[in-house]
Order: sequence, then structure tokens, then C-alpha cells
Amino acid sequence: MLNALLLITLQFGFFTLLQAQDNTARIAVLSVPKVEIVVNSLDEITNGVTLVNATVLGVTIADLGNVAAPGPLTGFEITFRTANGIATDIEGFGGNVMDLNTIALTPTNRTGFGASTVFLGPLELSQTSQTLMTSTIIPCDWTTHQVNVQYEFGTTNCTGKLFDKISDYYTVEIEYTLEPNF
Repeated sequence: MLNALLLITLQFGFFTLLQAQDNTARIAVLSVPKVEIVVNSLDEITNGVTLVNATVLGVTIADLGNVAAPGPLTGFEITFRTANGIATDIEGFGGNVMDLNTIALTPTNRTGFGASTVFLGPLELSQTSQTLMTSTIIPCDWTTHQVNVQYEFGTTNCTGKLFDKISDYYTVEIEYTLEPNF
């Protein structure tokens, strides 16, 4: 008998707010702050599962034009990693573990970003911060500048696979950071 239930939960609700007299920057999770996936068929275990546009990130960033500033704001990047870079694997409630590289992320433009924005991916989840996207569009407002994030679990874009994992309720937190460039 094949036990084919594998539940993976991603939790996030992280945002960065940076405000100084020279600029302001904020990233916000606009979608549900928890993504759940249930893997329950042989096809999903063998080929993996993709959740398209599962997370929506809103970006607000502006150069306030202070002449005393060290330089103008030239753009920004969004990075991601496991929360606080702590997790080395995805832990199951039953004590089982899954490699972080079982999950890959791919960003796309939801609205507001054009040719001066580079979306990278698919990129596997890691403890180390990785650049998800870069842009030179300034200013941005979260209502008009949004990024979709797609998650892949055990697909061809992931080193880790699902077929050798024990059924469990796995959970990992992902941290997104908005980093201004000067």
C-alpha cells in the first residue's frame, strides 16, 4: 500500500520597512501568509507539484531626494532565504526531514515592472540569501508594483524529489527582504 499524503506548509508574513530622511522602502505580503500543498497522487510524487502565483509581494520604495544623501537611490533587489537563515532542512511534525532544495521559487511580474526589471529563477530554497529579482524602477508603490512568486515542489527544477519522502506535515518559513541599491 502506498501512503501518498505529503503536506508541505510555507509560512511567511515578513516585511521590511526602512525609512530614513533619504529614502523609504517596504515589502509586504499581499496574499495569504501561508501556502499549503497536499501531495496525494503517484503522479504528484513522481513529477512534483507547481503552485503558480501562490504569493504576491507588494513593493514600495522611493528616493526622497535629500541633497545631503550619500547618493541617489538607483534601484533595489528582493532576496529570499529560510527565516533568519536558520533552517537547514524542512522539518516534519513526525520527526521526518526534507531537503530545502525540494522547493524552488520563480518570480514574475504581476503589475508595474517593465524591461528594467530582471526576474531570476527558478531558484532552490536555501539558508543563504539569494536574489529573486532586481529593478531600477524608482519610485514604486505596493498598489501598482507587485511580484508573483511560484513554488515548485520536487519538480525537474528541484534537486530534491518527493518520491523518497515519508508522509508528514512539513513546514518551513521563507523570509523575503527588500534591499535598496545606491
